[in-house]
Amino acid sequence: MKKTLSDIVVEILHQTGKSLTAREISEIIINKEPEYCNNKMKNTSKKNTESLISQLIAEIGSKYPQLQKCNVSRTADRPKKLFYNSPINECNIENKNYQKKVSNHNNQKEHELYPKLAEYCKSIGINTLRIDERKSSKNGGENYNIWLHADVVGFKDLSDNYNQATKECLIEYSCERSFLYSFEVKEGIIKNCDLRKYFFQTVSNSSWANYSYMVAEGIEEKAKEELQLLCASFNIGFIQLNKDDPTESDIVIQAPKTDVDWNMINRISDENPDFKQYLKNISLTYKRHSNPDIQPAKWDI
Repeated sequence: MKKTLSDIVVEILHQTGKSLTAREISEIIINKEPEYCNNKMKNTSKKNTESLISQLIAEIGSKYPQLQKCNVSRTADRPKKLFYNSPINECNIENKNYQKKVSNHNNQKEHELYPKLAEYCKSIGINTLRIDERKSSKNGGENYNIWLHADVVGFKDLSDNYNQATKECLIEYSCERSFLYSFEVKEGIIKNCDLRKYFFQTVSNSSWANYSYMVAEGIEEKAKEELQLLCASFNIGFIQLNKDDPTESDIVIQAPKTDVDWNMINRISDENPDFKQYLKNISLTYKRHSNPDIQPAKWDI
């Protein structure tokens, strides 16, 4: 059976283990898949390598929804890069209990951290909403939704403390009025052996937001340098959560601001009713700018 472009892209990302732009992937295809490229040029008007690369770049971009189903994700930075997320059952997992923990993703200890995170976020002006991936469809198979949905999402209304006249002006004047946040929460101290699988789960399910964070109670000393490198490469931040006094939690690594990925937001809201409620809450907040009598949105706090 002939390989499709999606097959080739997944194979390249899986084998290299790197995050690559569509151009970099296309250049690898030119060098590694001569038969595919020759057939492509025969069946199209593309007569030289550069024109074929341009076509491959466009096709790879259009096939991202199919690639996601094959465990491919993309970074939030520009130019966007694609990378392969190994399914948990294919990984060389050092923690033998990890698979069991993933199957029971909503374990009680992690559950206890969600309201703590909500309390901390509220203290810095972010409203949060818990996203329960169990409410989503199971079309992607077992454990699929934990790679699609973050544990907690957030919304910061930049005009929250403005007077009514200013809020009404903002409705008419097109400018940035809010930030969207996504948080992936892990219980306890993140060990070096678990860091990459936790981190890339965060990349997979959180990079649609303006600010994406991995959240835990701490991280092993020997994993800190690796975390710094990963966060810088993939635009992710890290919050150390103080569960005894949430307002004393600390943003150890500040996530850089990125553009919102509305295509991914639309896809997640199609899958999950909690996420759809999150979007409704944001809309309701904007409506209250012009009509304060409207019932306020219901957040975790």
